[in-house]
Amino acid sequence: MFRSIILLIFFQTLGYASAQSLKDVRSEFHKVVLEPSQSKHFHEFMEEIEGNSTTLRAYKAVSHAILAQSLWNPFSKLSQVMKYDQQIESLVEEDPTNIEIRFLRLAIECHLPSFLGMSTHVKEDSQMIINNMSSIPEIQIDKSYGQYIFYFLLETNLITPDQISLMEHNLSMN
Repeated sequence: MFRSIILLIFFQTLGYASAQSLKDVRSEFHKVVLEPSQSKHFHEFMEEIEGNSTTLRAYKAVSHAILAQSLWNPFSKLSQVMKYDQQIESLVEEDPTNIEIRFLRLAIECHLPSFLGMSTHVKEDSQMIINNMSSIPEIQIDKSYGQYIFYFLLETNLITPDQISLMEHNLSMN
């Protein structure tokens, strides 16, 4: 009985630590979006994060693409973007209904140079996010992060007026 209680507490603590680290990762991601000069810091931060969830691995993949911004050598830039691309494609295949992974891929693809030909999922990902925004509570993304995704879609003009109303409704209900 005592052993079961200890194991239960241990696993709950692990879940909290994982949720806490994901919250920290989201916060660091938001910071680097606002201050791209911090891309190396974000990449190093992500290298230190432990955890094997698909969402954490997606942020690690994204850190490669973000790091490419700060590199001067075009081959090094391309190498980082290729690492990102391989990893994110694998993660989308592994967890195709994960809104956060789709958002991360969308955010990167919207900012990649078109000549790379790596921005092929913008419409698919934005549509998937819009269609599934009502499931934000079930996937444990807090409302403010859901709003962050919503504002990204607004700023990039990837959402229609009808979709705006639907997403606003979904976010206000959560």
